[in-house]
Amino acid sequence: MPLLRLVSLVIAGLACVLAAAADIHRVQVVGNGEPTRITVWADSAQEGRAFLAESGEARSLILPIRGQVTPAAGDGSGGVATWALSEGVLSFALERPLMVARVLALPPAGNEPAHRVIIDLQAVSAARFSSVARRDMRKLATYQSDLRKEELAVELASLRPEAPLPSSRRMAGQTYTVVIDAGHGGKDPGALAVTGGREKDITLRAALELKKALEADDRYSVRLTRDTDVFVELEDRVNKARDWGADLFISLHADAAGKPDVAGASVYTISASGERRIDKEANRNNWRIPLEDGAPEHVSSILEDLVKRETKTRSSEFAEILLPELEKSGPVLRNTHREAGFYVLLAPDVPAVLLEMGFLTNASDARRLQSNAGIRKAMNSVKRGIDRFFDQQDILLAGHGENG
Repeated sequence: MPLLRLVSLVIAGLACVLAAAADIHRVQVVGNGEPTRITVWADSAQEGRAFLAESGEARSLILPIRGQVTPAAGDGSGGVATWALSEGVLSFALERPLMVARVLALPPAGNEPAHRVIIDLQAVSAARFSSVARRDMRKLATYQSDLRKEELAVELASLRPEAPLPSSRRMAGQTYTVVIDAGHGGKDPGALAVTGGREKDITLRAALELKKALEADDRYSVRLTRDTDVFVELEDRVNKARDWGADLFISLHADAAGKPDVAGASVYTISASGERRIDKEANRNNWRIPLEDGAPEHVSSILEDLVKRETKTRSSEFAEILLPELEKSGPVLRNTHREAGFYVLLAPDVPAVLLEMGFLTNASDARRLQSNAGIRKAMNSVKRGIDRFFDQQDILLAGHGENG
């Protein structure tokens, strides 16, 4: 069951975080504030939560660190003056108001053997910084309580030997369910290409091509939200993904811009404003996270929060894994990983991305996406990203199975 796999990943990740020592062996700050990126390399998994703080005229960014660390310090750039590492915290002294745009906690992948925390910062007004810092300090004050909740979740899992965590799917010969959503359709044509043609037709061709590529691999079970030129409501697209037990949801689109020279692919994951809509839409559509019957209400609430948090993390991880593959098949936008509140990203328990394959208002992108070779190359790159994403989850689950 996909939910069990998702909860398994939650518990596996938490167990690693709670048990491991944290050897932070590199901190890098690059950029000029538009944006500035902080990257932290560690030998063990970190949760990746960052908080702003303000005291008088002093501003700082605080990254809690799990495990024992060796004190260290260094210089920064792009609005970050210095950084200092001590037990339990990595702090960054800020020279000007900067706000956290995104935080990612990434496991080892490809040629990168270390765990990473990536924090993107953007310049904001002093008033905006102060407002966010006050809110973050309240959040930081509850951090220890959150840790206890996670420990309780791990303890709960350990008391359920009748439901062992699954081992690697590749070793077990099982499958992952990937749901492909061809954007628009029927009465909704989407964007119009400068070379002629409609977005709804391009996304359907791409979905069918990606389905073909995935089904050649017996690792995957593939479902389409539409396989003909029909209109499907946004709610139904999400409902289908949840009903089919999706392990990953990919919504395919082609963008439009006011300037014809804007070109390249981009990937969207859920934004903060979108997250605030999840509970409302979940209640309206009865999107329930099915947990074990009989679990105390406070425990169920904790697990639901963990599943939603893990869903967001997995979505962002897939986006970061997909981007290098997309670059091999065509141009990509600057700041390619973006965030938005698109409805198709609102499922509380299905990792999801929306892929804008290019701009139909750009002649080169339009020709590429309307050619058989171009769409095949793009979808093959998506397939490689999907492979890498599930390889990573196989390793995590297999490792937890060996240690559990």
